[in-house]
Amino acid sequence: DYCVICASCNFGPFKPMGESLWFPTVHEEARKISDWPHIDERFIEGRRRHVLEEFHKLRDLHEKKATCLIVGAGFIGVEWATEIEYFFPDVQTTIIDALPRCLGPLPDSAAEYCSSYMHAVGIKEFYDCKYDSKSDEFWQKIELPKKADVEYICIGVKASNYFMPPEVLSDKGPGGGGWIHFNK
Repeated sequence: DYCVICASCNFGPFKPMGESLWFPTVHEEARKISDWPHIDERFIEGRRRHVLEEFHKLRDLHEKKATCLIVGAGFIGVEWATEIEYFFPDVQTTIIDALPRCLGPLPDSAAEYCSSYMHAVGIKEFYDCKYDSKSDEFWQKIELPKKADVEYICIGVKASNYFMPPEVLSDKGPGGGGWIHFNK
């Protein structure tokens, strides 16, 4: 009587198929246009190699005392910013969000705790701030006039239904569409 499709979603809104560091790129169609096509994350060894590559990238940023922008102060962005600061303290980390505080949907006490911690360890926070990497005014506002050496995008959601025929997918919706249509 029912068909349940639990395909999840992806979190890279500026990537054609939502690719991000936080979830392995496993769909065949996504792998064809991946930012890391040399890694096969369908297997644990590929995922391990990807994590190791990111570690070396962050270590190099640490040695250069580079700047890092985290876009999105939800639980993924806050966790990533604090992990970078903890393991690579010479990376100058900034986090932004369009909402008025970090951890938007979570309780105020959680947001206050995390914001207090980030402030104490030197992570710069900017809220009510729309991401606009092409705007000099944006970079001035977040105190990175020369832009960031690296940006991590931790916002948005995209459908993860690339295995479905196009005729059953929406043209519109969060992340540009691609959600499964169904009848009631």
